[in-house]
Amino acid sequence: MTSVKKKSPLWEYFDINSDNNKFAVCLLCNVKISRGGERKKAGTSAMKNHIKSKHPDEFRALNKDNAAVVPTTIHLAIPGTSSSSVAKKLLTMTESFERKFLWDVNDAKARKYHYLVAEMIALDNEPLSIVERSGFTRLLEQALPRYKLPSRTYITQKIIPDICDRIYEKIKYNISSAFAISVTSDRWTCLHNNASFLSFTAHWISPEFKLEHGVLAMKPFSGSHTGENIAKELNIVANRWDIEHTKIHVLIHDSGANMVKGVRLAEYDSARCFIHTLQRAINESLKVQAEVTTMIATGRRLVMHFNHSGLAQEKLLRIQKELNLPEHQLVQDISTRWNSTFYMIERLLEQKRAISLYVTDHDTLINFTAQQ
Repeated sequence: MTSVKKKSPLWEYFDINSDNNKFAVCLLCNVKISRGGERKKAGTSAMKNHIKSKHPDEFRALNKDNAAVVPTTIHLAIPGTSSSSVAKKLLTMTESFERKFLWDVNDAKARKYHYLVAEMIALDNEPLSIVERSGFTRLLEQALPRYKLPSRTYITQKIIPDICDRIYEKIKYNISSAFAISVTSDRWTCLHNNASFLSFTAHWISPEFKLEHGVLAMKPFSGSHTGENIAKELNIVANRWDIEHTKIHVLIHDSGANMVKGVRLAEYDSARCFIHTLQRAINESLKVQAEVTTMIATGRRLVMHFNHSGLAQEKLLRIQKELNLPEHQLVQDISTRWNSTFYMIERLLEQKRAISLYVTDHDTLINFTAQQ
């Protein structure tokens, strides 16, 4: 029975270069080292010499680890894919060693994966508690035996602040390289806790003529929402990023009187958001048309009835099938988004026959006038 070849422990300090696999990249200093060729022609001599000359502490630790590893093979029998055969799994002392001796939490090799885990949490909108979940922990134990997931506290206090600082410096440099920037700013209140927030997003063209953007602030807004306070907060954000007023080509904002005043007091060239202006125009036009307003309110009440009752949705689905109508759910509109009201009415018209048939059996739940 042949034994499993032991992987060179040098790879604890290197990764294959993603652009050219003839090179390896040192995880300690990011220097590219030639491997001398590809696949069978590739070697690790240059990598070893690099560790020896540039990272002597790691080289000594590497030699110590190698001396402790005896290339003995342990034979473990595990069930095969059929009842009549037994598969053999070979576990070398190298693998046993890897599972016993974990990287220190602050080791350069471990920190590489700390950053990748934190990046995954941010990009995939995962909770910080994922580092404590058994499934994720078991996966990494198998994939990276010498890596131990850090605690939530370590990630929030050590890794995320460092990532934030790096991104801050990168965006700040990109903004400084741009000829000019445009800014969009908005404020809103969370319905769950009435907390208010102010956003500040920069948009610019890079020297390579690519459109880029960065959210420079999404911060709590305490105190009264006066024009003076808004102007103060806008200037605080601009100063933090070293953005001169002359660098801002235009600041786009909503049509609220306090926001208009705040931007004016902050002395930015500005323009009102077209979509928000359109929304206000539509809202004002609907207010003077009582019949339309009543129709929209009735539509909302209808949709809410189905959204709050699983039985009602099941009955509507059966009627849709009987009438050979599209099996679509009704759309609930949002009063601050005029197009959502349009989509709600459009869906109600599509399902008019099904809704009418439903209402005939539930006239006590939804009271319509004869005209409706």
